[in-house]
Amino acid sequence: MEGISPERPAINGQKQRSKQKYETLKLIVILSASMLTIMGAAAVAPALPRMLEHFNSVPDAGLLVSMIVTLPALGIIISSPFIGILADKYSKKNLLIASLAIFALVGSTGALLNSLYAILVFRVLLGIGIAGMSICATALLADSYTGAELKKKIGLQSACMGFGAVVLEVAGGALADISWHAPFYIYLIALLIIPGAMISISGTKKKTGQGEAHGQNDHSHYQMKNKQLHLKSIVLIYLATFVLMVLFFSVPTKLPFVLDEKGISSAFLIGALISIPGLFGTVGALGHIRVSRYLSEIKTNLFFFIMFGAGIFILSIAPDIATLIIGLIIAGIGFGVINATNLSWLGRIAPEHSRGKIFSGFTTVLFLGQLASPLIIQPILKTGTLYDAYAFLGVGGIVLGLIFGVVSIMDIIEQPVIITEHPVGVESRK
Repeated sequence: MEGISPERPAINGQKQRSKQKYETLKLIVILSASMLTIMGAAAVAPALPRMLEHFNSVPDAGLLVSMIVTLPALGIIISSPFIGILADKYSKKNLLIASLAIFALVGSTGALLNSLYAILVFRVLLGIGIAGMSICATALLADSYTGAELKKKIGLQSACMGFGAVVLEVAGGALADISWHAPFYIYLIALLIIPGAMISISGTKKKTGQGEAHGQNDHSHYQMKNKQLHLKSIVLIYLATFVLMVLFFSVPTKLPFVLDEKGISSAFLIGALISIPGLFGTVGALGHIRVSRYLSEIKTNLFFFIMFGAGIFILSIAPDIATLIIGLIIAGIGFGVINATNLSWLGRIAPEHSRGKIFSGFTTVLFLGQLASPLIIQPILKTGTLYDAYAFLGVGGIVLGLIFGVVSIMDIIEQPVIITEHPVGVESRK
């Protein structure tokens, strides 16, 4: 009997290490999938000027070519409600794997097609894959973590989204110098994530024991609030997300043409420049954790929407590339902080039994903003220039920041006590 007891801690320790390894792999899978979501559709953006040259005989080619970047949002908007219901009812793991496969196989079809209309049809179908990846990735995070640990993981997720923008757009620019077809091969990268998802994700974990205690402590203020208060918060998050994406996607859809006017013809350089907001969005997403120690979600949106709008407005008056880069940096930091803040806000208030539906709504408005971006800009271009459009969008962002200020002053939505401690996540170890 004496020889048995020392073995048990060793066995338990081995199980703990093995479980922790799979949890780490699961987090890597979720973050990798997140990298491809927001800017996955924009991976081909650096090739837009060359595609416009190729399809210049097609009626309304300028608008249709821009829609190559934003049209996946239509597929996302249509499919998100159904994916959200399926995510709540069935396996998020299987939905994530299927979505990754759709993203890779449907997204890469543009490398083989020579019809603009056929490309646009497949771009709509690409949206189904993006919707599934976005909804399942964020819901899996909310299932696995609570409190400050969830906030940290959401920050990492948003940072990965920004980093994904840099990788995809720079890679897309490099490939676009070879051919406008070449950037479509980028979508095949999703196939590399599927094996990790199959191994590490066993299904949706319920919060039990210690995780429930943390959730109850961290969210006690909101747990006692009624459903209407949550709905007000959700609607405000949705509105902010829609406007955020309208402004943010004006960069990959329209800035390449501004740069072309300024004499920058290298697709690689165009890709590098339009990736700047994504790069500094990563900085903002990581910085949101520190910001959240001092500002409520409402006040964070107030200050950083004003900052974001100012960055977009600078694009309308930039006399040279250096000033334009400053505007892109300011906009990128603002975007990163706002996106991470609103994702963690939504994750905090979303009930576990309906996270799939709530995050499907978030995904819908996020990509509706992408789809609406060129459509909102197009009427401005009929009477003005791209510079006028950036001025209009910049002012719009500043105005939304001021609206958040009004919400804060009038106390329309009560905010929780700011969390300054760092409780561990449900699956972390002491």
